[in-house]
Amino acid sequence: VCEKLHEKYWIAPEKLSLVYDTAMVQQPLLEKTPKHGISLYVSIPFCPTRCSYCSFVSHSIAQAQNLIPAYLEKLCEELKIWGQLVREQELLVDTVYFGGGTPTSLTAAQLEQVLTAVQESFDLSHLREYCVEAGRPDTITSEKLQTLRRFGVDRISVNPQTMQDHVLETIGRKHTTAQTVEAFRMARAAGFENINMDLIAGLPDDTPEGFHDTLEQILALDPDSITVHALTLKRAANLFAEGEQQVHNPVEQMVQESMRRLPEHGYAPYYMYRQKNTIDNQENVGYARAGKESLYNILIMDESQSIFGAGCGASTKLVEPCGRITRIHNYKFPYEYIRQFDQLMQKKEQVREICERIREQEAEK
Repeated sequence: VCEKLHEKYWIAPEKLSLVYDTAMVQQPLLEKTPKHGISLYVSIPFCPTRCSYCSFVSHSIAQAQNLIPAYLEKLCEELKIWGQLVREQELLVDTVYFGGGTPTSLTAAQLEQVLTAVQESFDLSHLREYCVEAGRPDTITSEKLQTLRRFGVDRISVNPQTMQDHVLETIGRKHTTAQTVEAFRMARAAGFENINMDLIAGLPDDTPEGFHDTLEQILALDPDSITVHALTLKRAANLFAEGEQQVHNPVEQMVQESMRRLPEHGYAPYYMYRQKNTIDNQENVGYARAGKESLYNILIMDESQSIFGAGCGASTKLVEPCGRITRIHNYKFPYEYIRQFDQLMQKKEQVREICERIREQEAEK
């Protein structure tokens, strides 16, 4: 297969090796996916500040403070509706993933409110992974970490993006490298044995030397997985307007160093994907130590398992045995989600119909 891909599509040997190694890690994990399993995605669309490269539907806590109580109330109501549908269709919750935004932008009490709704709405006894993106180090506290642990969360992300303070300032992050180190150690002390750290290659004002230093600092912390993203100029991001300035961005050099250095330290690639407008057509790659791979990340890219999305900006993906995939999107913004919640919940009837069709297809096999 690699030979054909190289001959016909001119894929470089190092990229073929990356794809092959990723597939070898994924294959045995995908084989263990439960037949009637689904993943649950919970959207918390709030951040301390908006990064210059970000295109996600996220709002700064300062701007959205008044919306949060009403948003969480509706989110918990949607989780109950999803829970009823999961029970009715006799589905198993395989993985849970809190994304955003930055879920830990919420207070410990607000996190507990949503975690309680998940616990009360779903049977979590078959859960293989419970992940919450802690994300921004300046949102992480011991109280929040203990709350996550108490509800069974077993994987978190502490995402520095870079360990260069001047680059953090350039992209609009309000934390320092020292805070990243402190947050990571705090998470270890709280008992988390599966911690991911995200990096971005090619950030404005970064250099190959700076990225090398970031890699060395992250490797010294010894996280369980490291995800390396290549800078993407997304139209909804503030950075998009500066696209011409990124023509000579050394992102490829940075990505190649991560491809070389991370396997040397025991991290194997386990999932990957590309996006439009990524500089130098580089890919985003998740690397993990054996047994620490994120199942949710693998499943969402493999598109072999249905995902129920709760909250604004969340997307529900229904995968049928025949190969058909249906996507049903929630409203993008919190105020839309709150005001038109009842109308949005009517879409659950479409989900129910497709779930019934999936059961019929499985019965025919």
